[in-house]
Amino acid sequence: MRCKICGAKLKKEGDICANCYKEYQENEELKKDTNERLKLRRKYSISYEITKYIFLIIVFILAFIVSLAAGGILEALLVILIFAIVMGGLLFIDKRIAMATKATFYDTKVRYTFKFLFFNVDKTVKYSNIDDIRYFQTYRQKRFGYGDFCIYTKGVIPGSGFLNGFQIKNVENAEEVLKQISEIIGPIES
Repeated sequence: MRCKICGAKLKKEGDICANCYKEYQENEELKKDTNERLKLRRKYSISYEITKYIFLIIVFILAFIVSLAAGGILEALLVILIFAIVMGGLLFIDKRIAMATKATFYDTKVRYTFKFLFFNVDKTVKYSNIDDIRYFQTYRQKRFGYGDFCIYTKGVIPGSGFLNGFQIKNVENAEEVLKQISEIIGPIES
């Protein structure tokens, strides 16, 4: 007989091997942990998002001036309409991404979820499998009080996928949040 999960040859009669059963028990224990301690969300601010697209805004202003000088008022209005559609679309996408991203810290695990269009990511990582937690800030983020959190996991953990962990961008009060996370998780073993 073979294990129904990993395909390993079984020495005793049964459905799954000892390794898969141990992993199954750990997953069931993680599911029982429902005590939320901290929720991280991606912050959405129109003023912050507009500063991200400053180059695009400058290009549209120049296009407006050129179309007004060369073509006339109708072409200039067309440039404004195109600008409004493009900026509205970009800001809408940014808002939907911010609403779809969150990480919830429990007593023994962190659960990361991201749902947008065709992407549906749901990762659960035990604190013992976390290798490092860092936050980064760009100059623009410092001005707005935001930071990007990267949570790195040890080795290859099933479901951790991209960058061997996950990332949440534009979290408010990054330094304070890092302290809260450190209190919840405790010391990280390397």
